[in-house]
Amino acid sequence: MTERRCSELLFVDACPRGPRSRTLALAEAFLSRLSQHLPDLRIRRHTLTEMNLQPSDAAWLIRKDALCDRRDWTDERFEAALAFRRADAVVIAAPYWDLSFPAILKTWVEKIWVRNLTFIYQGDQPIGLARGKAAAYITTSGSFLAGHDWGTAYIRDVMTTLGIPIFESVAAEGLDLLSSDPAQILAGAMDEAGKAADRMAELLQH
Repeated sequence: MTERRCSELLFVDACPRGPRSRTLALAEAFLSRLSQHLPDLRIRRHTLTEMNLQPSDAAWLIRKDALCDRRDWTDERFEAALAFRRADAVVIAAPYWDLSFPAILKTWVEKIWVRNLTFIYQGDQPIGLARGKAAAYITTSGSFLAGHDWGTAYIRDVMTTLGIPIFESVAAEGLDLLSSDPAQILAGAMDEAGKAADRMAELLQH
């Protein structure tokens, strides 16, 4: 009888404020709830501020194309893409900044967008190769977003294009407004994060 493989989750921490980040606290609550359901879950943490991610330049793009043609993933700059490709689920935490998210998260997206590794072209359409069942995006904002959260929409499109079929988002909005009760807002978001974690756990158990 074949032993069942433990699920692996990729946690992408794009919170520049580190331990002081309210977004990170919300994400940690999500992960804690998920681990209660799945005690054997392996969580691989990619803290982006510690990974020395650099935007692509002309020299790397030429080399990247050649490596993609050969399907040679030995260069360390494919580390993020390899982890993304093999993860059973992905959780991304990033605060709402300037209508989207911190720039380092866009750099991470560039690192996971790798032809012949995380997607292939069929005709003129990209087809995702990620094996993940679900992704969750967790964010917080000082104001109310009122439909201007382009970051969540962008990450949703990235995840679905690269092959992850189910996407959820959890947001705590309006935390810095004088009329707001940030503790109450965070408590509500924690409850939503718990429910989202419950749903992800159910998917990973099947």
